[in-house]
Amino acid sequence: MNTSVNQTFDWSRFTAALRKEVIENKRALLFTVICIYGVLTLLMILGNLVTGLSPESAIAALDGKMPQVFVGSIFSLAVCVSASMAFKNLTTKAGRTTMMTSPSSTLEKFLLNILIYIVGVFVVYFVCAQLADLTRIAALWLFRSEDFIVPGPINFLTCYSDMNSHYPEWAENRFGWCVFLGLISNAGLYLLGSVIWPRLSLLKTFAAVYAIEFTLFIIAAPLFYFFGDGEALAEWFIGFITGGKFSISMICITAIQAVLYFSLAWYLFKRKDVISIKWWK
Repeated sequence: MNTSVNQTFDWSRFTAALRKEVIENKRALLFTVICIYGVLTLLMILGNLVTGLSPESAIAALDGKMPQVFVGSIFSLAVCVSASMAFKNLTTKAGRTTMMTSPSSTLEKFLLNILIYIVGVFVVYFVCAQLADLTRIAALWLFRSEDFIVPGPINFLTCYSDMNSHYPEWAENRFGWCVFLGLISNAGLYLLGSVIWPRLSLLKTFAAVYAIEFTLFIIAAPLFYFFGDGEALAEWFIGFITGGKFSISMICITAIQAVLYFSLAWYLFKRKDVISIKWWK
């Protein structure tokens, strides 16, 4: 059984565990931050080089809020990768022993990993994105001309509001909330995967998700073919989307998924022990 039976929360004990975690893993955390910054900087510079050589393309990209869409898309991947690393210490017996026998409670250990690997990546990623954007400007500013556009600083913290203002249908259909809750849900899913499969968590969770989706498709396709009216179904689906019901349904579904994933991750983490990492133990 898990040796940390105390499920209470103590703030001073939590902050002490947080300092310990950051100090012990500072090299890995710093390396991760540098990688995020480096990748975003490289992609932003390349993106500016491609669009900047064509003023029409650069203006179209800025008007279409493409930089924000691009950074938001990379962010969705970064959240999954980071969440899948949350319980990497469970991969070895020494790591499990250290985690399970530390003075902090199981609840504090669980919340600690959420704070660092999910909440932390939300903050760090957008800081890195802003720094990468400033680095892009510094690197290309001397080469700007009438034939090569170097856009000024872009505020990536306003991604959702910019999309809502540029695409009124986003605000009308609440797509921004769907995207945000989808990010939280994906974080919970890959956090759950990190608890179930500490080793190669990202790949195993990704494979499991698509295996389930493929199985559901194999089951649903024949049913729709033999028992469904394709034309009526298409008309219903179009009306469902344009009527605003689709976004409301997606908000409810993703919110339920997020609660389910985080709850399952918490339940299975409490069942972990030093001897085995098998999730059914």
